Amino acid sequence: MYNEKPSNILKIDDPYTAFCLDEAIAEFIINIENKKKPRFIVEKGRNSTNSNPGLNLLLGK
Repeated sequence: MYNEKPSNILKIDDPYTAFCLDEAIAEFIINIENKKKPRFIVEKGRNSTNSNPGLNLLLGK
């Protein structure tokens, strides 16, 4: 659509971060094109099995 990498559109300077973002978005688009439904983790509460205590601590949750 834009003929640019997502990392260029978002002006990400760090090469590794740009690579990771571009790869993740490419994987997402390939899955959508192959009719695979994306799986998103929905956190239901602090004690959920999907909870990340380390991240919650850093974010002050």
